[in-house]
Amino acid sequence: MAATLAKADSWGSAWSLGPTHNGAAVVKATTHFQPGAAPTPNKDILALWIGISNATSGLIQAGCDNVANMAGYCGATANQWCCGASYFGFQNGVLGQWSGKFVPTECTDTITIDYTLQSDQRTWVHTVSKNGAVISTLQTFDGPLLQGGFGTGTECNANCGGSVSTQTYTNTTVVLSKADPLFSSTLGVGAGVQASQLTTADSGKTWTVASIKIPPMTINSNLGVSLIFVYW
Repeated sequence: MAATLAKADSWGSAWSLGPTHNGAAVVKATTHFQPGAAPTPNKDILALWIGISNATSGLIQAGCDNVANMAGYCGATANQWCCGASYFGFQNGVLGQWSGKFVPTECTDTITIDYTLQSDQRTWVHTVSKNGAVISTLQTFDGPLLQGGFGTGTECNANCGGSVSTQTYTNTTVVLSKADPLFSSTLGVGAGVQASQLTTADSGKTWTVASIKIPPMTINSNLGVSLIFVYW
């Protein structure tokens, strides 16, 4: 009987915020994302995402995936991405990875990702748009993410060969339930990440960053882990 070695997950550099200092909850986040060129050949599984979480919730995430069978995954060609809304956590008492529709996406398309806590203070609506048109939605039920965090993920699983291009996030906004003037001090920036200054115009309730650029990674880089997984 032959033994099979399973490759461990690896992570590229990340840009991340959190947790808050004063118990403030993350209640909204928005960004505009371009994944860059897809790796060739396609391998399982490269996931580029940006998400929010805290110590007790699931991972609210959305982004673009690249897998060995792109046609079977979302009808994409080898040089495209499959992009959509996603969530890892409990839904109706079942733990799993839950997703909205994933659609073929070019490396030059702009993917807008928005997470908004609804007025019921329980339901999150995840909305993903491509070049201004909504392509994927999902609802989850974590409520306000107290002492929450927000950050990027370059996730390389199974036989993934890493990413080959810079990921770009522009006009990124994170809104808290109340002002945390010290939130910017939680910023973590991985090796090779280039980002604009994090700013607030309302004393710490709304935080914005004009540009975040995440460098390519190899499967051996292991340069940084998104803050969200530090919580778990």
